[in-house]
Amino acid sequence: MAQLTDGRVYKAECGSCTLMLVRSVYERSGLFIVFREPLLLGMRVMAWWHKIDARRYPVGNPACKGCIRFMKNELKEKSPTFRWLNDKFNPIFNRLRDAHVSSEDKAAARLFAEKAFPAREPKTP
Repeated sequence: MAQLTDGRVYKAECGSCTLMLVRSVYERSGLFIVFREPLLLGMRVMAWWHKIDARRYPVGNPACKGCIRFMKNELKEKSPTFRWLNDKFNPIFNRLRDAHVSSEDKAAARLFAEKAFPAREPKTP
């Protein structure tokens, strides 16, 4: 657990690096960008509105600094609107992403997350 600059305690953990998976999908499907980027822009606008700065979270790997997972988790806490939108769009996002990633991609993303957050119990596949 780590103390954030605003005094809250946060346990940074990650089971799989979504960014690694998304980069793989971007290489394979140009249409995925058309779906994801507006969602990401909406998250950033909502994060700005709620004064969320994902860069302030302590991370186990410099590559994780500012990860949108932290922004998303805090938006889930603070915004009923975001929770509603996430309930609608996240399953679609996951299906589109998963249709374009291999089991090797998923394993690499899990391994990266386990190395970035070593205190976390590894998930079994």
